[in-house]
Amino acid sequence: MRPTPLALFALLTLLLAPGCHGGDGGGGAAPPEEEALPVEEPVTEHTYGPGRQITVDLTMYAGEDGGRTTPFFSGYRTTVRFEHRGQVAGCTARLPVELGEFRPGESHVIGLECDTEVTVHVDVPGLALLDGDDEHGSGKVVFTEEA
Repeated sequence: MRPTPLALFALLTLLLAPGCHGGDGGGGAAPPEEEALPVEEPVTEHTYGPGRQITVDLTMYAGEDGGRTTPFFSGYRTTVRFEHRGQVAGCTARLPVELGEFRPGESHVIGLECDTEVTVHVDVPGLALLDGDDEHGSGKVVFTEEA
């Protein structure tokens, strides 16, 4: 299909108009600066709403080290103190299916579901598992793509 003379005339007019690109470049406005793409700020804090699972790498202290003397199971309710802002929350431990029990002296990656909102900073991921005032375990939040 051949362009019509009117279409060629319209194209030539646009190319030579001030501020448009093309033509000899003389007399036209300077080309616009490239639009900067928005820079995505790195996430430094993750907020977990009530009941949302927080993945943690937890070590339970052995009984002789001041920890529990018996294992716990999925559904265990405990208090957790998060290092960031000193937040304290009641949480439920969710063990992986293949882990039947969490014995004192062991380390595992588990889930915690807390009753209140918790915010964790990527530079301060630490936490302590408490039983009353006694610390029975410690660990850190494992940040995932979903976090």
